[in-house]
Amino acid sequence: MKRTAPYFVYAGMLVFTAIVSAHAGKGLFSLTIAAPPKEPLRKGDELRLLITVTNTSDQSIGFVRSPGPLPEEGFRYKIEVRDARGHAAPPSDYVRGLKGKTTANESISNIGRTLGPGETFIDQVTVTRYYNLSRPGRYSISLARPIEPWQRLGKGSVRSNVVTVTVTP
Repeated sequence: MKRTAPYFVYAGMLVFTAIVSAHAGKGLFSLTIAAPPKEPLRKGDELRLLITVTNTSDQSIGFVRSPGPLPEEGFRYKIEVRDARGHAAPPSDYVRGLKGKTTANESISNIGRTLGPGETFIDQVTVTRYYNLSRPGRYSISLARPIEPWQRLGKGSVRSNVVTVTVTP
């Protein structure tokens, strides 16, 4: 009997962890990337994606944004770009030039915004500012927005859907 007790404890911990993990990032807000308006892209084209942030919870949530009707918010998201083989796309010249520099306060000012239950706002990310997509092929793109400690919503991040983009010569 003593040998089986640790297994029940372990199983209980796994179930508890799964419930907490599922609740932590779920039900707060969602991120939806719109498919690129111009597809396929030609080598050297700029790729801008629109992200709809929706409060899917039953409470108001605060967000920090850059000023402007459609600000460039690339540093507020973790952008993931992979080629058809699953390899990460190479960083852009801009990102390579940032090596060793601070980017947390790239925009001069930030504004706070409260999103009520069911409300949305649109962000924009210029993917080609951060990644080199000059090699022709198919790329899958997704992003995540961290849950900031000051939001007091738990830990982790919220992930978006995945869009696929084709780059031609």
